[in-house]
Amino acid sequence: MTVMVTNAEVLALEAAPAQGKTRATATADVPERRPAQAADRAAQPVLALSQIALTFGGVAALRDVDLAVAPGEIRAVIGPNGAGKSSLLNVISGLYRPDRGEVWLGERAFAQVPTARLAAHGVARTFQNLAIFKGLSVFDNVLMGLAHRVRSGFLRQIIGSPLARRIDAENRAAAEDVIGFLHLGEVRERAAGTLPYGLQKRVELARALVARPTLLLLDEPFAGVTLSEKLELSEHVRNARDSYGATIVLIEHDIGVVMGLSDRIAVLDNGSKIADGTPDEVRADQAVIDAYLGVAHQDITELAV
Repeated sequence: MTVMVTNAEVLALEAAPAQGKTRATATADVPERRPAQAADRAAQPVLALSQIALTFGGVAALRDVDLAVAPGEIRAVIGPNGAGKSSLLNVISGLYRPDRGEVWLGERAFAQVPTARLAAHGVARTFQNLAIFKGLSVFDNVLMGLAHRVRSGFLRQIIGSPLARRIDAENRAAAEDVIGFLHLGEVRERAAGTLPYGLQKRVELARALVARPTLLLLDEPFAGVTLSEKLELSEHVRNARDSYGATIVLIEHDIGVVMGLSDRIAVLDNGSKIADGTPDEVRADQAVIDAYLGVAHQDITELAV
């Protein structure tokens, strides 16, 4: 059987540590660590961006963007089309190397985040365009989120060594746990591609969440789903923070969802950050109204999830 794998699916699989030598990349892992006492570590941002700049063919996609995400936050990034939101998420996950600036994951700084080590650094993400294996069952899709844990070696897996059996049992238990958490038990054996779009979104969230990441990146998780599915998925995202301890960064166009779900919101316009604050502060910011909302929305909390 031939399995077609998209670039997005490749990124999900590349969380596994490389076997042998890895190919040369432009990734720079800055070895220095920030000096920190215990109190400082408690306040250490899970994610911090410092002066991130990115251009494509002379066109600025990001202009000296700073961002800090505190532990346990649900942090939204919004802006009009072409504002640089997806570029920012791709910088955070290592798909793009910025022209300048640093990405801090906890106490480690990177000129470019190594995509093959995302899981090792506690990062998982979903994609704007679904990146699930449509021919695999829901259970097997979720299990793919733990590919980086399979470290026992090919030969040991073939002969069924105790280590391989233990890792397999732990992975299956973790997959079952997140499937139950996201109420996917009734469809666990269904091929993911046969499910309604809203459930496919939930499967992708489950695959990202199964490894219990410290930082969960969500790229337009509510795009294309119905109002009832948005309400349900919003509750799942909030529970991912509360029950799984994930800090969440999400890009989303639905302002009602963003205002009801997020602790803080950063607003991009033409590659620059023009506002950063609580939902109430962003809602009242005239620069945001002019650049993104167009008018001051009286009903902006209509979907207060």
